Amino acid sequence: MTINISLNPDLAEFARADSEARAFDSMSEYMRDLIRNRRREQIEADVAFLEKAIQGAPPGDPSDEETAEIYAGIKARRKKKT
Repeated sequence: MTINISLNPDLAEFARADSEARAFDSMSEYMRDLIRNRRREQIEADVAFLEKAIQGAPPGDPSDEETAEIYAGIKARRKKKT
C-alpha cells in the first residue's frame, strides 16, 4: 500500500535530517518506524489502562454494561490524546 503525505517545509526538513541522523535508508523506512513506535505506545497505554481497571475489580466476567464502560473509557482516552 502506498500513502502520500504532505509536510510543510519545516517538518519536511526535520524529517529529512532526523532520518539521515538515525541512518534510515529511505523516508519510507523512517515513516514505518514512526508508525510502529506509535502503535507500540498505543498498545502499552491500553494495557496499562486495562491493568489499572482490573485492580480491585470483582471476580468473574464483567457485565455487558461494565464491558461497554471499559470500551467507552478507552475510546475517550484515545480521543483526548489526538
